[in-house]
Amino acid sequence: MIDIGHFALLAAWLLSLYGTVGGVWGARKRHAGLIGSTSNALLWVSALTIFSLVMLGVYFVQHDYRYSYVWRTSNNDMSWPYLISAIWGGMDGSMLLWAGLMTVYSALCVLRSGHIPTRLMSWVTPSLHGAQFFFLTVVTFFTNPFRFNANGLVPSDGNGLNPLLQNPSMLIHPPTLYLGFTGFVIPFAFAIGALCANEASLQWTQLTRRWTLIAWGFLTIGIILGGNWAYIELGWGGFWAWDPVENASFLPWLTGTAYLHSVMVEERRGMLRGWNASLSILTYLLTVFGTFLTRSGVVQSVHAFAASDIGNIFLIYIGAVALLSIVLLWKRRGMLRSQNEMESWLSREAIFLFNNLLLLAICFATFWGVMLPVFSEAWTGKQIVVGAPYFNAMNTPLFLALIFFMAVGPLIAWRKNSLKSIVKTFRATFLTSSFITVLFLWLDPERVWTAISFGLSAFLILTIVGEFYRAARARREVTGLSQSVTELIRSKPRRYGGLLVHLGVAVMTLAITASMGYKIERDFTMNVGERYDVGRFTLALSALREGSAPNYSLLHADVDVFDRYTNEKLGTLSPERRFYPKSQESTTEVDIRMTLREDLYLALAGLEIAPDVKDVDLNSAKAVFKVFVNPLQLWLWFGAVIVFFGTIIVLEPRLRELWSYERAFVGAKV
Repeated sequence: MIDIGHFALLAAWLLSLYGTVGGVWGARKRHAGLIGSTSNALLWVSALTIFSLVMLGVYFVQHDYRYSYVWRTSNNDMSWPYLISAIWGGMDGSMLLWAGLMTVYSALCVLRSGHIPTRLMSWVTPSLHGAQFFFLTVVTFFTNPFRFNANGLVPSDGNGLNPLLQNPSMLIHPPTLYLGFTGFVIPFAFAIGALCANEASLQWTQLTRRWTLIAWGFLTIGIILGGNWAYIELGWGGFWAWDPVENASFLPWLTGTAYLHSVMVEERRGMLRGWNASLSILTYLLTVFGTFLTRSGVVQSVHAFAASDIGNIFLIYIGAVALLSIVLLWKRRGMLRSQNEMESWLSREAIFLFNNLLLLAICFATFWGVMLPVFSEAWTGKQIVVGAPYFNAMNTPLFLALIFFMAVGPLIAWRKNSLKSIVKTFRATFLTSSFITVLFLWLDPERVWTAISFGLSAFLILTIVGEFYRAARARREVTGLSQSVTELIRSKPRRYGGLLVHLGVAVMTLAITASMGYKIERDFTMNVGERYDVGRFTLALSALREGSAPNYSLLHADVDVFDRYTNEKLGTLSPERRFYPKSQESTTEVDIRMTLREDLYLALAGLEIAPDVKDVDLNSAKAVFKVFVNPLQLWLWFGAVIVFFGTIIVLEPRLRELWSYERAFVGAKV
């Protein structure tokens, strides 16, 4: 039987193969007809791949269990939103989604390529084809979601989606994350294209910065949504566990952030060209590396798919692309030379260089922690596994140094500054933040890093707020009119949007610091009618009951929350424990009392039952709970919202320019 979704996928693969081979030949021979043909092929590849993705969604909604993938990741009781999310609920569908989003980015790039120099675009096109050809090869021949059940039978019901994925956050977290991952293919293709074209005059970074902003924004949102999912779904009271797959999404975020900063140096001073080309390529390779980690089974993670035999394919691809990139970077090293030299280490370009070094140091430390079990087993036969203590110890001082440079960098001038002017600019904010650090050290001398983190976060916040105030006052003195923050941002969206991103990072750092330094965690049991004190709260179990839903059964608890000192009732928390019979798995549905001061986070772990008891009386049973008091947790999400709006402000004028390349490139097409 021939499936239309599979047929479209195969056609997309053939067109991408033609685009890769024909594109390279056309670029080398400067054959206009072949170059135009392969560009059109990108559009058809995108249309066919998206058609395959839509057909897969149709099969899920129709409960078409002829398809093995539909049977494995859905069932009749699932609501339609989760049927759609089941598309990326397993390896086969997630790889098709990845390929589909990559082809959409490629098609959009080609559609708006009218004012890109022909010499550059002739090499960008086969680079895009080559990247999507690899992923389409994996999807078509190794993880094809259109495979029929082996026995030819059509089951009446499916196996069901992983219960952990049946959460509203998972409806948008994976697609958003993939939009970030796949978007980095555009700056990668332009970097390879510029190196192949060997044209130093091609200002490819002006375009790739915009595409990188889009990809970086989606990746940032995806990571934050993933943290929120972990916080509300996994029941362990945290949002980031330095899990290998979490780290795999973090690595390209770090290098993408470094690129966004260093490209400003090239635009302003003609420096760090080699950095920018290398970072564009490295960021893309790290996104592929993350896919390898998730699907190879080399690391254990709650996010990882089952081990498969496609890991070696990814390793070969990563190695081949890395080797090609190194050769091109070496051959074009003359083209990548900086136009200017560093005039002073007290300059904005120097600060951005320090930022890059810190970001890459964090990237390397994280990468080493992720891969140490693999390396140690290969070298010694024994796995050495590191956890959160390693990552915190290695990365905390690096992050704090980064916070310091985030405050200093945007406010000092390009080329050179005097030490006297720098001291004058930051004297008041530095003294205030130092006082905050000393105060926290005096209150708790054992938490040194916590005190430093609070101080540096305050330094960054005060510096940014002070800069907004200074700019508004300066404009008022010139125009005689008071100016709102909104008007100030509109005057220079790139600058003040970037400062808002930094402000959001500072707020998030405060929340993370408070959570790491002052979190309260307790495990306890209660009968109905009993009370338990934790922090400034008293918890009283008022009811236990069992229930059911179409897809699961549940154990539900009602726990009244009182102020421990006034006995005032503050509300009721209702955590649940759910059991999914299809997969024979249980999940914890937490309930959280959120305030600006702290989160009271309660998880129901189950019942404490003696082995010989068969019929449980819920009125006399002991319920097992896990409770956390997470200070300032809500500010983490507020900070993320600030980062999001800051990114939109930076990106909005860039989006307008994205549709008008006349502004992006100077000179005629070559």
